[in-house]
Amino acid sequence: MEYTSARVHVASPEEMPILAAAIGESPETVISHHLLTSRTCNAWYVGNVRQPRGIVIQAHAFPAEPVVHGSHAEDIARIIPYVEGWDTFCTPLHLVDGIERAVTTARNTTSLRTVTDVYHVLDTPIIDPPTHPQVRLLTDDDAMLTMMIDELQQSSAYKPIVAAGVIDGEIVSLAHTFAWSPLYVDIGVTTHEEYRGQGMASAAAAIVAMEVRKRGKVPVWSTSADNEPSMRIAARLGFRETSRRLYLIPVEEISVPMSHEH
Repeated sequence: MEYTSARVHVASPEEMPILAAAIGESPETVISHHLLTSRTCNAWYVGNVRQPRGIVIQAHAFPAEPVVHGSHAEDIARIIPYVEGWDTFCTPLHLVDGIERAVTTARNTTSLRTVTDVYHVLDTPIIDPPTHPQVRLLTDDDAMLTMMIDELQQSSAYKPIVAAGVIDGEIVSLAHTFAWSPLYVDIGVTTHEEYRGQGMASAAAAIVAMEVRKRGKVPVWSTSADNEPSMRIAARLGFRETSRRLYLIPVEEISVPMSHEH
């Protein structure tokens, strides 16, 4: 299809599922796919909506971290000035060099730091899944946790899968499905700091991952490369790395006032 315009388009709700189809399915796109199909984001694109050259997706729930997709860095650079309320852009490696200047210019700085985001999938059964006596799969019978499940629904067509460590009626560790696409399911995990290092997160994540696989889908685990506990859980459960992205984070430059002689 001939490319005829470099104009930045604001995606309409009707266009969002078309953009979801355009970015395709991969561990890197499952969250964006979920946001677009559930229409819980803002999105901008350049080119034809069915074959966009560049896309930026900004979740309503976490606007500080827009996600970049596309094949042409110059088109992503055109979109960046339209995005507000961001702290970083999650960017595929092949576009980093082309959009660094646009990111720093938008914040009137020349300094940039990066954080590596690592994507994993679990495409084999978990061998000897970890367990914990306080961790279990939550069901419809868990009336005390209905609100938690409602909060995780996120306008998804899929009911969340949730496992939790519960002590004295309080959730202290939680694993849940975060985003869905037809093939992949992203899993999120968190544990209260007082209960970390006890194996609860691994046990809860194992439960959720196995339930995802029972539904014929592939669990996805993404985390920063320097998050060693999260990386260890992924390795323990048998997740394998598939790709990496970079968060491009402008660093505010502090001007030092010139001294004056008296």
